[in-house]
Amino acid sequence: MEKTTIQRVIESNDVDFSFDSTVYSIGNIFMTAANVDSRSKGFGVESLLSRGLTWVTLRTYIKVNKFPHDQDNTTVETWVQDCTRITTQRNCTFKDAAGNHLVDITTIFALVDYNTRRPVNILEKMPEFSEKFIVDEKSVLRAPEKLKAIENPQLVGTHTVVFSDLDCNMHTTTFRYALWILDVISLDEHKKKQVSGLEMNFIKECRCGETVSIFREDISADQAIFEIKNEAGEVLNRQCVTFSERK
Repeated sequence: MEKTTIQRVIESNDVDFSFDSTVYSIGNIFMTAANVDSRSKGFGVESLLSRGLTWVTLRTYIKVNKFPHDQDNTTVETWVQDCTRITTQRNCTFKDAAGNHLVDITTIFALVDYNTRRPVNILEKMPEFSEKFIVDEKSVLRAPEKLKAIENPQLVGTHTVVFSDLDCNMHTTTFRYALWILDVISLDEHKKKQVSGLEMNFIKECRCGETVSIFREDISADQAIFEIKNEAGEVLNRQCVTFSERK
């Protein structure tokens, strides 16, 4: 099985005030490429939903070496590296015209029953998966890891989940959580730094109408942990953000 490759020009709605793309737009481009790959090979979300199944994101890790710039033509490659009984690891890389890695991504997905939201055995539901869909190439990144809880949380914002936050699973879409974090970082901080690394753990679903609170703890000069909690105080999402100085 081969990787899926798409060509993607970075557009004005992908960039911030510096004309560089953001981890939010990069994440959305990745998910589009993943959808193209899975749909073309017969395991896309739309076909799975007709069987009462769907993919959900458990963890993701993005490392930006150089932000694609407005009107840059990028080559986006994605493939499934491996599959266990419960999860798959999907990789992605953004390359420039010279083949240099601009961005690398690894993501862990689980196959779940749409109604119960419980994991199902991928190898039972899709016994052909390992044979037909795995590409024998590892990512340059490690797999995303479990993040530690915040010890000294500081409330930095709230958000009420609305229609535009939702995906086809009727819960908050994967990279909307990243956008919420970008939005609670001050403009002054954004002017000085870019979010060049992002690791996310998805712990519980977040649905329309819920009001969430966002907490932050700085763990070094260039890293912070964010937690998104529901009104019951349960952690829904945890993120480790790595900053780099703007050039």
